Amino acid sequence: MGFISSIFRNVLGKPGAADFRDSAEHFVGVLRELGISLTFGKEELRYVDALTVRLASHNEYRDAVGCWLGEVLVRSFGGEWVPGHALGPAVKIGTPDRGVRHLFPLGWVYRRADGGEAESIARKLHRELGWPDPDDLGSFTDSGERA
Repeated sequence: MGFISSIFRNVLGKPGAADFRDSAEHFVGVLRELGISLTFGKEELRYVDALTVRLASHNEYRDAVGCWLGEVLVRSFGGEWVPGHALGPAVKIGTPDRGVRHLFPLGWVYRRADGGEAESIARKLHRELGWPDPDDLGSFTDSGERA
């Protein structure tokens, strides 16, 4: 499937799931080199707003944070990358109590970076998936450790 999706990407000029996954994995590797041990675990969603705010002034990282967020959703909630719309690619997740949800990790990162607390990703995730608790979020110290 990766080969087929790469052909379509080259023909259509649009990235697919493998591209988002590769970007996310590269981003996690770069952060680990900088001393931030980011993973793809569900618990990491407690830090998504802090990470987005920390990197907001570095435009080149916004897509990478969005790809990482999307991959956390794919791996932790059984989601899948699907074509999106103006907010970018979507992650489609089926939930037992909320039905099928389409979440927009890249668009959400840009909105959070530019819009401040009113665009909290954790609050959107809580509304859509019931996780994380927006009253129990984490942050980072200046050195990149979790606080």
